[in-house]
Amino acid sequence: MQFTERSPLEQGFAPIFEDQVRPALMGLEEERIARLARARRWMVMVLAAAAVLAAGVLLIFQLATPAIIAALVIAVLGVIGMAAARAIQSSGWSGSVAEAIMPAICSHVGALEFDAKAVSGFPIGPMQSLGLVGSYDRARLTDRLTGRHRDTGFEMVEAYLTRKTRDSDGDSKTTTVFKGLLFRIGVPVPVPTDILITRDYGKIGNKLGSLFSGGKGRGMPRVEMDHAGFEEVFEVHANDPAAARDFMPPAFLDNLLNIGESEGRKGAKSMRAGFAGNSFWLALGRGGDFLAMGSLTRPVMDMEDDLHAIFADIEMVHRIIDRLHGAA
Repeated sequence: MQFTERSPLEQGFAPIFEDQVRPALMGLEEERIARLARARRWMVMVLAAAAVLAAGVLLIFQLATPAIIAALVIAVLGVIGMAAARAIQSSGWSGSVAEAIMPAICSHVGALEFDAKAVSGFPIGPMQSLGLVGSYDRARLTDRLTGRHRDTGFEMVEAYLTRKTRDSDGDSKTTTVFKGLLFRIGVPVPVPTDILITRDYGKIGNKLGSLFSGGKGRGMPRVEMDHAGFEEVFEVHANDPAAARDFMPPAFLDNLLNIGESEGRKGAKSMRAGFAGNSFWLALGRGGDFLAMGSLTRPVMDMEDDLHAIFADIEMVHRIIDRLHGAA
């Protein structure tokens, strides 16, 4: 396997790959094979246990309707168990790959640190106060990147936020509040007022959002922006509308639209943003895994595309900062 430099950020990484990354990956192939075999063994064991248990229930209760239902439930649990067995090994494998390649990538990019388990967390509180993410009771954070670009500090993390509720019958339900990337980017000038930039849900949707927000988020005064294209997609709220308009001139609104349209999973509608505490906060809905590294079923020497995807994910935050600084 060779690494062919493609993007500007990758320039100069090919010799680093040959000297550091390639040998480390070669040493991991035996681990991948062992983990794959273990995953398959566990999956077979779970499937066999579920099949025996389901068959036993059907035989003991002589194919009664409750027994058939119970057998189906056992089968579903078996499938879930098989997926969990594979996920455990896949997660461990991704961690091993990250330890082998991310130090070299971070050193090459410069002023960049990576934490696969996001041990240091991420300050979601200000984002929730602004109304960028809804109420949640469980947060799974992974793949945290911190660094600097254009002398601007940033941190970003992949987030999966959920909320568990119960219906009138007492049955629990888990709702996805947010799935995607969260960003905190430093602002070089003081932020004059808290500002929320969120989706325009139409008159009724916007009024309902404001009604249940208290004095925060959509509960702040509405800001009319002199930008037709921006107003078609977003609604702006701020404690001080006049200060917000001065702080975000039309050229800056163009750049915000470009960020949403180029980086969001569903265009600009995937983006919510705001300013608070001298930081720019961004919640970006996104499909697929961030910084995905390797696959149990693929030899380590077939990972070149994964490496290019990792550089592309890092370049994303650089592009966002470039646009915040006025780049087209």
